[in-house]
Amino acid sequence: MGLTQNGLTANFPHMLLEQSEHVTEIIRSAMERQAQRVEPTAEAEADWVRTIREKAMLNREFLLDCTPGYYNNEGRPGEGNGIAEQQYGGGPIEFYELVRRWRADRAWRGLDVA
Repeated sequence: MGLTQNGLTANFPHMLLEQSEHVTEIIRSAMERQAQRVEPTAEAEADWVRTIREKAMLNREFLLDCTPGYYNNEGRPGEGNGIAEQQYGGGPIEFYELVRRWRADRAWRGLDVA
């Protein structure tokens, strides 16, 4: 988790709260299972990257006109490194609902828990 591949919101404390609840639930489940490690599967990781790329928020014209900075990859939007290019494009509400549903399912799809 972090700033990228996330439902970025202007309410940074809310984003941190959502992320901490997500990570805490995964750790709690791993402890209940007496797991030694929790890792995403290669397939799940590739699927998520594909999802991000398909839904990425990329307002190319706006980013091209912006002062170069970390939002637009120092004036080079579309090259895959700007923070706005790596966000979940459905917005924060949709993103948080997505991870809540994933947790509620308790199947831990895409995780290798051992």
